[in-house]
Amino acid sequence: MNENRVPSEEECLAILRKYSTPSIVVEHCIFVKKIAEEICQNMTSINIELIVAGALLHDVGRAVTHSIRHGVEGVKILQEESISTKIISIVKNHIGTGIDRIEAEKLGLPPDDYIPKASEEIIVSYADNLVCGNYKRSFNETLKHFIHKFGEESTVVHRFYKQKEFIKKLLKTKITK
Repeated sequence: MNENRVPSEEECLAILRKYSTPSIVVEHCIFVKKIAEEICQNMTSINIELIVAGALLHDVGRAVTHSIRHGVEGVKILQEESISTKIISIVKNHIGTGIDRIEAEKLGLPPDDYIPKASEEIIVSYADNLVCGNYKRSFNETLKHFIHKFGEESTVVHRFYKQKEFIKKLLKTKITK
């Protein structure tokens, strides 16, 4: 296995097709890639190849299931494809704003920590949270959705704020989109 293989955009799209990822999911992944690229446009310390591949492949597991397990299924697919472990981590940790080990067990996921840590993981997770289908939501719209769904004091809401702050530090400017 080549643990450093970062597929091109064309290769990512071919992988999505190979596993019969629904076209609506592929469109969503392309839109998340666009938003992630916009977010890191002025960042110099980011590996844009990882961002592009990670964004395009983040929902490859939806070819198997649309449940919360799609991250786990995506990991299996990408391991079969000998994709970079860094991209596999993006796929594993993109769900919501991350899932800690305790939450994972409650949700029936394999016991593990699914919280994005690397910059590229955080950017793809954040971009994914700003996209509903192929519509871009603002931070505040997404925040309102998370508060309605999970509650104001939820870990999802707290992690979403933390993601925004992390990205602001990377940008060294205020995020306004």
